[in-house]
Amino acid sequence: MRQASMHVASLALDETNPRHTHPTSSLEQSIAALLENHPEKLVRLARDISQHGVNPTDLTIVLVDGDRNVVLEGNRRVAALMLLHNPALAPTEKLRKQFAGIARNGEVPRRLACVIAESRMQAEHWIKLKHTGENNGVGTVPWNPGEASRFKGRATPTEKARLFIEAVHAWFPDDLELLANARIVREKRITNLGRMIADPTVRTRLGISVEGDVVLSSFPSARLHPILSRLFSDLAGPVSVDQIYSKRQREDYLQGVEDYLPKLADRLEEPEKYSKSTNTTEGNSKVSAADDDTTEDKKPTRRKRADFEKRLFQGVKLRHVSLRSSEVLEEAQQIKIDEMPNVASIMVRAVVDIVVTEVYEQLGWRRNRDSLKGRIGAVLHQVDPEKNEPLLANAWRLSQEEDGALVLKTLHAFIHSWQSNPLTSEVRKLSLAYGPLLNKADELLEKKQR
Repeated sequence: MRQASMHVASLALDETNPRHTHPTSSLEQSIAALLENHPEKLVRLARDISQHGVNPTDLTIVLVDGDRNVVLEGNRRVAALMLLHNPALAPTEKLRKQFAGIARNGEVPRRLACVIAESRMQAEHWIKLKHTGENNGVGTVPWNPGEASRFKGRATPTEKARLFIEAVHAWFPDDLELLANARIVREKRITNLGRMIADPTVRTRLGISVEGDVVLSSFPSARLHPILSRLFSDLAGPVSVDQIYSKRQREDYLQGVEDYLPKLADRLEEPEKYSKSTNTTEGNSKVSAADDDTTEDKKPTRRKRADFEKRLFQGVKLRHVSLRSSEVLEEAQQIKIDEMPNVASIMVRAVVDIVVTEVYEQLGWRRNRDSLKGRIGAVLHQVDPEKNEPLLANAWRLSQEEDGALVLKTLHAFIHSWQSNPLTSEVRKLSLAYGPLLNKADELLEKKQR
């Protein structure tokens, strides 16, 4: 069987799926049949796909039957993707709202890795092995409890330390001194940090734990800030491994920084949670009234400063543009700015141009169509006519003003001038400036499609 990448919209669910009590005769009936028993399981699968993507170890088996691409294996994951792209396919209003909410808050793949079967008989052997147990060792042999436990706990202290640093970035995106020290620790002293957070006494006193790709904090981030600032300053500077090597030495260190540690009275009822998969912080921080000014403006899902925009257009999702435009964005979002600044600078210009041009043409606008400045300006005037939307302030300034380091003529030079040498900081600023514009442009098409 050959492999192929197929668009989700081109697939058809199997109307004779063994999961169905009776054969179905339409897409809506097939989805309703999959949701009939334990609909919450399909909701959970959709949420996992939006957070982690489709399981790359499970390929979808497809039979090309005339003009239909029938899914023989993987109907649940394909149904979940279809519901995320079009929640109206769900049979109840409650489910429609659930799938729509998941789609808004995650990434939904449009294409799926598949293998093409020439017949149902060719696929039958593999489907049987997938769904009928161990089959004397030929099928999937599940882990016993001991094996599962060893897998769950096998993350190394260094891996946990790296994840903890990511959490620190999410908790304190504006503390440049702390983040600079964290960068030094990550690059040069990561094993020292791993040694500290691998110690149960240290974790207990800091109120942190690491479970899989999640960091849990038992204290509000504002209460952790003093000790984390001190810890990373020490590890980046004077404290070497021979000072924290033994458990006794680590206990001595904690005693020496007692004044920086959070008070037990500030412990949360429910821990704050940083998840690597979503790059967000969740939870309610209980802080006294005296600390309201330090936490009032904290928003768990806000975008990071430009310094930490690792890829182009992080967080931008286009759901209503054409397939080609959305795929150009998705491919551009794979570019790491620090590794490929030249390509990244070109793709900023390309993505913005493609999206605003599509909006311009689909909405039938005629004025100012011959220049990118005019097309961007037309979109901005539609979505922010009073020029009072803070997220679009930089897009207005960079696209409509004539003077400045990153105005449109500089963006053009990234493509057309062999003498142009874009800095990574410039690419990040452009990505952050135009990302909100892309989202707003997509919303214009959503209104048209209604």
